[in-house]
Amino acid sequence: MEKSYTTLPLNNRAQPALRKTWLMRSMVVATFLFCLLWIYNRSGYLYNACSNRLMGYRVQSQSGPIAWYPCGNNIECGTLDVPFDYFNASAGNATLSLARYLAKDKKDRRGSLLANPGGPGGSGVSFIYRTAENISKIVDGKYDIVSWDPRGINQTTPRIECFASQTAQDIFSLNAQAPPIWNLTDPRRFDEHVTQVRITEASDAVVAQLCYERSGETLRHVGTATVVRDLERISSVLEGPEEPVNFWGFSYGTAVGSYFVNMFPDRVGRVVIDGNIDPVIWATVPSSDWYKYDLVDSEKDLQNFYAACSKAGPEGCSLAKLGSDPKTLSKAVDDMLDRLTQAPLPVPHAKRPGVLTASSVQGTHLVSHGSTLTNASTRKARMFVAMYQPRSWPTLASDLLAVINGDGAPIFNIVASELTLNNTIPAQTAYAITAVTCTDIPPYEDVDEEEVLEHLIEENVLANQVSPHFGGLSKDACHLWKATASERFTGPFNHTLSYPIIIIGNTADPITPLINAKATNTLLGNSSRLIIQDSNGHCSLSTASLCTAKALKAYFLEGTLPQDGLFCAPDETFFPSSDRKADALHWLAPNGGEGEVQIMSVEDIELLEAVRGLGISAGEFLNHGKPRGMVF
Repeated sequence: MEKSYTTLPLNNRAQPALRKTWLMRSMVVATFLFCLLWIYNRSGYLYNACSNRLMGYRVQSQSGPIAWYPCGNNIECGTLDVPFDYFNASAGNATLSLARYLAKDKKDRRGSLLANPGGPGGSGVSFIYRTAENISKIVDGKYDIVSWDPRGINQTTPRIECFASQTAQDIFSLNAQAPPIWNLTDPRRFDEHVTQVRITEASDAVVAQLCYERSGETLRHVGTATVVRDLERISSVLEGPEEPVNFWGFSYGTAVGSYFVNMFPDRVGRVVIDGNIDPVIWATVPSSDWYKYDLVDSEKDLQNFYAACSKAGPEGCSLAKLGSDPKTLSKAVDDMLDRLTQAPLPVPHAKRPGVLTASSVQGTHLVSHGSTLTNASTRKARMFVAMYQPRSWPTLASDLLAVINGDGAPIFNIVASELTLNNTIPAQTAYAITAVTCTDIPPYEDVDEEEVLEHLIEENVLANQVSPHFGGLSKDACHLWKATASERFTGPFNHTLSYPIIIIGNTADPITPLINAKATNTLLGNSSRLIIQDSNGHCSLSTASLCTAKALKAYFLEGTLPQDGLFCAPDETFFPSSDRKADALHWLAPNGGEGEVQIMSVEDIELLEAVRGLGISAGEFLNHGKPRGMVF
């Protein structure tokens, strides 16, 4: 039966004995360290082989002290058994895969800082490998930086599995792509769009059935409420059941954060949520309706790209060779997209020859959170992904100019689908985003599929009006999903917290608009402080800001609360002048945006470099993509 409670008593922790011998553990550690040597190997073959071996042979842990073992680079790995169903002790356990980067300052250790990289579907273990060193620098090495693979994801078991192998999943994804669209106000494009929706409807039905057949009961226990109970359990095991919980969440991780502080308001320690989802919309509105809210600031982000490019001029930004006015650049790109819509561009000399479409350049075949095609689509949307990461704007500019000049290879090399030709490699847990979304939203009842499809089309028209460039295809699959949540949390989201949290929003975030951060701040009132960063991209990490970084450091280390509504300027530029490109600090914005480079202390520069490094390493998690080398 579905449960929808604010807080519920936890079951007593089970205490199963460890069953593996010391020899078995040693074999796992040796295997893991061998795999670690290949974690960045470009071929991926040896690494996948290693991860498969680890997947079937893991160290047992008890729901008390975690059996940690060293796994390189100041990181420890371990597993923790938690109740599979927190309201049914007889259901057995789920086993969470964890990693922690140890505090460098042992004498002044402040506890554990747990993190969630977003998604849903982001691997916390991979996140630790890529980001924890920089997070540790931001907090002066005084916290253990901890994350975990959430329910159903990556190395946490049981996993969300829908296909027998990664090869089968890749082939299905390639065959399930919807054709491109552009401008739903055009009657011809609208008719094509209706066809798209029906194609994706059939594809979603296939995946919904396969996921249910292979994952069954697991699908009921992957929702955000359950993830939050795992978060609380991990912190209790690490620091004690009465100690405050410290948390830093990005993107979807802000939903985890919002749920946590309202489900456990008396356990709130230092909590930061960055790149905010509106928790009320997430919990109470069908995912088919989200896109018109998500894309509110996406066009602003795009226009800021053109403005920054034109300001940099042709020496700093390749696209500015077409003109000095942002409107000229925008029109040149739109004209190119129109041409590609009418006649896709042959790309015979790409790494893998193919055809470049408008949707691959632009992102109009992007689909919303509940669709099974989301992962395949997001990594095939060059412009939209670049809106998440302004650090990629110089490359985007040169890629767009190349297409305008008839060369589609630079973009096609990025967006071309990857195909795994090895049936022994298990499928990635790519459909976690669908599973989590569909268990969090209100369940569908008495579904009339034609009515649902009509509503989806209406919502897509609204999203296209909000964002003509990126609001093309928002397809929801949750009305087809065959599993309902064991627990849903629906609020309220306005509890008084044991300590105020920090909420961060960018002024031009393409997928989590500033209005979301403001809404969460309003709900929590005096229990929160809002930081507004005047920058582009997804989450504040997309652009380094000393103002934001200092506020976060003071909060995590001293508990200092910033002024509510603190407005922070960026300190990073993405189109450095030609005379500064060789400078090690070429990315540092000129003072006030003009003239000479700012004069900063060594300490401030090191803090900015840590934030910038964190943003670069976290970038693949924050664009809904799967980082290369993730432990699958």
